[in-house]
Amino acid sequence: MSNQDDLLDDGEKEMERIEITADADDEISESEDVESILDDANFSSGDGGGHNDDKLHVEEHDDAEEHAVVRCYTSAGIIVMNFHRAWSPNGYDRATLLFERGYYDESHFFRVVPHFLVQFGISYTTDSELKHLADANIPDDPKREDLMPFKQGYMSFAGSGPNSRTSQLFIAYDGAGGLGHSPWETPFGEVVEGMDNVRNLYSYGDMPPWGKGPQQGPIRNQGAKYIEEGFPLLDKFNKCNVLRTGASTHDEGGGVVEDHRANKIPAAAEQKRIRGGGMMTNDAQKLKVKQAQRELKNDTNVVETQQPFPLYGKFIIVVAVLSLILSRRKKSKESGKAN
Repeated sequence: MSNQDDLLDDGEKEMERIEITADADDEISESEDVESILDDANFSSGDGGGHNDDKLHVEEHDDAEEHAVVRCYTSAGIIVMNFHRAWSPNGYDRATLLFERGYYDESHFFRVVPHFLVQFGISYTTDSELKHLADANIPDDPKREDLMPFKQGYMSFAGSGPNSRTSQLFIAYDGAGGLGHSPWETPFGEVVEGMDNVRNLYSYGDMPPWGKGPQQGPIRNQGAKYIEEGFPLLDKFNKCNVLRTGASTHDEGGGVVEDHRANKIPAAAEQKRIRGGGMMTNDAQKLKVKQAQRELKNDTNVVETQQPFPLYGKFIIVVAVLSLILSRRKKSKESGKAN
């Protein structure tokens, strides 16, 4: 794109680009909010069904210390993200839930603009309940000036105005320092591993009118077919796994337990240390320590159950063998005397 640099330098144009990144969905009325959608979905705590107060309502989360590590296998390689609820509670809740529910699996990175951002979040799921949830708007979170300027690897929502966040997310590239000031752009997480893979995502340029990349409307209407026929080189998600950690996932004894809604991260894959290129957080490090402690405990249990045969057992066997040998010798001597 020959005019890309000029567009990025123009502040007004850049703001216009962000404001139209997420199309409005006519199927969801403005009066609907995330709480009513979650009520309809009746998400329970995973104890066998039924309505439960543990539903993921934005209002019911009072723990700002929760984190989620999201490991995604993509056509471009592995990407690991760390979400922080303290940064953006509403955004964190929505993004984490959608990743846990597999909403982004098999979807494409449909907007890849080098040195600006990569955008995704139009799913091909056939689950009507999940689509209804993903299309419901969530409230904006307070701005986080302490996190500015926007850094490479930061993650946030695309939007079209105040309280317009739904399911579309973006990852910032190195030229996105001007982002984060719109109400819907409060970051909720960051890429901590695989940023090189994010930078290497295939790009057809920005969406029209700034480039010749795919448009959101046809993706929604035609699904994967539109991308595969017109933009076959675009990269996509394969499968993502989520692991939550924090006070809201502690049991009553104070131990960290895995959230029941999370897909377990493959143990073999998680043996690889998370590297953030200087973006590793203390929370991610603590998570890795806790995981290592659990793995060590499991290894110890295995060793304990595989101890050598107890000493007293060996003694009994030796005594039995000696008794058998003496018995045979005695019979042999008696047999000799008889002859």
